[in-house]
Amino acid sequence: MIRFPEGTPLYYHSFAYPKVFAVALLSKMAGTDLRSLLFLQNISLLISFPLAGVGAFYLVQHFTKNWAGALMGGFIFAFNPSHVAHVMHHAGVSSIEFIPFFVLSYLVTIERKSIIWLGLAIAFYVLSALSCWYYLFYIAYFIVFHTVYTLIRDRALPSGWSLFTPIACLVGVAVVLSPLLVSMVSAPMGTVPVYGGSNFFVADVFGYAVFPPAHLLGNLTKDVYSRLTGNPWEATVYLGLVNLGLMAWLYYAKQNDSGLLTYVLSGAAVFCVLSSGAFLHVLGKSIVPMPGALVAVLPVFDNLRVPSRAIVFVYLFLAIGIGYAVSVLWHHRYRPSIRWGLVAIMALMVLDFYPFHLAITSVSCPPGLALIRDDPERDFGILNLPGGRIASNAYMLQQICHGRPIVQGETSRNLVVTLRDRLETKNLQDQQRQLAAAKIKYIVISPATEELFWWRWQDGQQADYSRTYPIVYNGSDLTILRVY
Repeated sequence: MIRFPEGTPLYYHSFAYPKVFAVALLSKMAGTDLRSLLFLQNISLLISFPLAGVGAFYLVQHFTKNWAGALMGGFIFAFNPSHVAHVMHHAGVSSIEFIPFFVLSYLVTIERKSIIWLGLAIAFYVLSALSCWYYLFYIAYFIVFHTVYTLIRDRALPSGWSLFTPIACLVGVAVVLSPLLVSMVSAPMGTVPVYGGSNFFVADVFGYAVFPPAHLLGNLTKDVYSRLTGNPWEATVYLGLVNLGLMAWLYYAKQNDSGLLTYVLSGAAVFCVLSSGAFLHVLGKSIVPMPGALVAVLPVFDNLRVPSRAIVFVYLFLAIGIGYAVSVLWHHRYRPSIRWGLVAIMALMVLDFYPFHLAITSVSCPPGLALIRDDPERDFGILNLPGGRIASNAYMLQQICHGRPIVQGETSRNLVVTLRDRLETKNLQDQQRQLAAAKIKYIVISPATEELFWWRWQDGQQADYSRTYPIVYNGSDLTILRVY
C-alpha cells in the first residue's frame, strides 16, 4: 500500500500495535469510512490519558499508601507535557499507558515472589514495546537501574527473586518479541543504512523549566524554544515549576528520611542523563559529553535517534515524588493553613500541566480522488506529487479516500530502495515509460498550502507534467494526470 510497487519492511516503523489491532477489530463494527476511522483514531489516542493515569495512580499508591498523593501522581504522569505534545504527532510515543502497570507489576513480583505478577510484568512489558519500540529499551534501562539501586542500597548482590525477576522479564520479552527483534537486528545490515543520531532530538536544560508550546503561557517562551535543537514536541521536557518547587520542599523536609526520595531522585537523574543524548545541551548548544555518546555507537541502540523520549520515565519518577510530597502534607490537612495550601498547590499543578493551544487537523476527502476510487481496474498504483516527508504523511491519510497503493509513503526508517527513490524527473517521457511499467496509472498533484505540498526541485519542473500527461481532473483540490 505504500512505497508501491516494491513495498517496504515495517520492522522499524513506529506502530502502536495494540492500538492498530484494537482499531482493526472495532472497525469491523464501526466501519472503515472516513468518519468512523477518524473517530477510532482519536479515541485510540485519547484513551492513553485515563489508562496512564490509572496505572500511575496505583503505582504511586503502592509507594505512598495515600489516595490523594496517588491521584496527583496519576495526573502528573498522564498529563505530562511530553505526552500531550506527542499525542498530536506520534501515536506510538504517546502510548505510555502500559509503562506504570509494568513498573507496578515488576515491583510487586519481587516483593511477593509471584509467578502470576511476573507474567503480568512480562505482558505489560510486551505491550509497552509493541506500543513504541523505544520503550523496549527504556524499560530495560529501568530494570538495570532498579537492580543497581537495590544492590547499592542493600550492599549485597541481588539473589533469589531480586535476581530472577529482571532476568525472567528480559528473557520473556525477548522470546515473545523474537520474530520482530530478529528482523530489527538484521535489517540495518542490508544495503540501505538505517539512520541514527543522538545529539539533536534531546532534552535541553532550559526545557525542564521553560513553558512548552501547549502550556497556557507557552506563547511567552517561543523564542527560547526556537533556540532548542529538534522540533518543539521532541524538545518538550517541561517538569513544571510547581512540581520542582514541591520536590525542593520535600527534599528539605525529608532529608533525614530519604529512602523513597533517594530512589525517586536517583531514577529521575538517570533518565534525565539518558534524555540528554550524546551531549548536555543548554539553549541548543552542546556543552559537555554525556553517557549517551557511548550508547549511540552500539549496534541497534544507535537507532534510538530521539533520546528526549526517555523523559517518560522522568515523569514517572516525578509522579511518585509528587505523590509522596502530597501524602506528607495530607497527614497535616486538619491544620487550616496546610489544607488550603494543599488545595492551592494541587490546583496550580493541574493548571501547570493542563493542555492549551492544541493542534487539531481538519480532515476531508478531496472530491477529485473519487475518480481514482471508482476506477474499475485493479492492482494499479498512483504517484503523489510533490514528494517529501510531510506530504507523504498526508498522502497516506488520503488513502482512506481512494484505497489505492501509492508510490510515496513515509516510514520511520527507510530500509530499502523503491520506485520513489529511483523516480526519473528530468525526462518525463522516460518517466512515463518507467511509471507505466510499474503499473502507476495516475499522477495526483496537490496544490501548495501554507504547510503542505510545496513543490521540490527534486520532483522536476511542475509545468512539464501537464504538457506530458493528459489531464483527467483539474480542480481547486488537486490535479490528476493519467499515465496510461
